[in-house]
Amino acid sequence: MADSISDLQKDTFYWQRLLRLAGYYHGAIDGIPGNGTRNGTERWSTDADRYKMEIGCFDERTERNISTLLPEAQKAARQWFKLVRNEAVNQGYEAKIICGTRTYAEQNDLYRQRPKVTNARGGQSWHNFGLAWDFGIFQDRNYLPNHPLYTTLGKLYAKIDGLEWGGTWKSFTDPPHLQLHQFGSISEARRSFET
Repeated sequence: MADSISDLQKDTFYWQRLLRLAGYYHGAIDGIPGNGTRNGTERWSTDADRYKMEIGCFDERTERNISTLLPEAQKAARQWFKLVRNEAVNQGYEAKIICGTRTYAEQNDLYRQRPKVTNARGGQSWHNFGLAWDFGIFQDRNYLPNHPLYTTLGKLYAKIDGLEWGGTWKSFTDPPHLQLHQFGSISEARRSFET
């Protein structure tokens, strides 16, 4: 998985597409890190830093994963996570955002994994467009993949405008998953990203 924003920036084509999706880049998707890409990256960083200052900074792993999200998703993730972190601590646990943006290749690797962890191939997940994140619950540094607290914390999504929680889905319930809706459909996001 892309562990940080610098991992995503290594694939200039992908990075230019994310910058364009965020509204920070209007040039050709050519894989050349020119002035347009640099200016877009600076605007991304400026907005991301502003949200961090306004809302708060978290543990290193959470910060790395938040950094991979589109800045508007970073804002929502920070608002939501601030609530989640406090609730988890009140109950004797620690919460972390353990996954942010994934490339198409990373998504396809997850899709092929058994036992099944996702129904989405590359280009079919909001993670591919910097608009989704997954969280984990920990106790004494031990990751707890199945715990009732996922539901309690996930439900806090309702306090943040534009969030959807995977725990409400009917066909493939995904309690650790949250996403920000900036597009009407995944197809619309994919078209905007790929063209």
